[in-house]
Amino acid sequence: MRLSTTTGTFSRTLSGGYTPYKEAIRRLKAVGYDVVDINFCRALTGQTDLVNDNWETLMHELREEAEKLGIEFSQSHPVFLPGHPNQQKPELLKTYHEMMRRSIIASSILGVKWAVVHPHEDRETTALDTDACIKDNMEHFAPIVELAVKHNVGIAFENMIERETSKRRFASHAAELVALIDAWNDPRVGACWDFGHANFLYKDQRPALRMLGKRLKATHVNDNYGKSDEHMFPFHGSVDWRAIMPVLAEIGYEGDFTYETHKEFYHLPEHLKDPLAKVGLDIANYCLTLMQTQTVSRTVAQTRCNQPPEPIQRI
Repeated sequence: MRLSTTTGTFSRTLSGGYTPYKEAIRRLKAVGYDVVDINFCRALTGQTDLVNDNWETLMHELREEAEKLGIEFSQSHPVFLPGHPNQQKPELLKTYHEMMRRSIIASSILGVKWAVVHPHEDRETTALDTDACIKDNMEHFAPIVELAVKHNVGIAFENMIERETSKRRFASHAAELVALIDAWNDPRVGACWDFGHANFLYKDQRPALRMLGKRLKATHVNDNYGKSDEHMFPFHGSVDWRAIMPVLAEIGYEGDFTYETHKEFYHLPEHLKDPLAKVGLDIANYCLTLMQTQTVSRTVAQTRCNQPPEPIQRI
């Protein structure tokens, strides 16, 4: 499994500005990352290279820069709405649809394998009705999936947050995420598991990961204490990483271990972000050793099972 992190690590500056993608990947490469998740989310509010008229040219130039640096874009995070489409103003919906289109095409230009999107629900009409939620999401995302498939990009639906103070939220539960993915019945539609989101609902995330199994195509790795979506490094919250990592090996997860820990950096001056990103990389490397231990143990166990039994010593 490869280590990866989001361009969002360096996106937000104290002045309210936005760090260009080229600068972000140069800094991530210097820290030690070779695989990157490109975040397009802030295009919805008029930021990132995606909002420029020459965005396609800029994406091709970004791909060229990444190739020079030896960086691969494996995941992306297209834009998402703050609620159900039925609840949005027409001008915001227009921007959303255009930026979603650009997110998918830009992902293709950059060689992204999986674009991560947020399932939604209309709490006024479909809350707690899984079948209705699945139908609603399939109708909304059908043209997005079609566009992604056309451009050789997979779509990974992300698990959402179910808070103690809110009603049940569709796709927070692994079973609902599985039902949505299976309804597509397409190998180019899978799941992204956000460990921080899951920590609101699951004290033990292992059964959920086992339920997802081979459907799991991408990850958003972050931690919290199950009360706020803090997006911290592993071991900075209450997620049990020592229990989780072996299960990723167990289910044969083939994607990347991708950080979405941008909030660790939000209030820092720029000169402190790079050394902190290196600390995060060291933590991620430690997490991978927890998975490798499980892999070695399984290999040893399988080898022993394939060996003939030792002769019985008779006295």
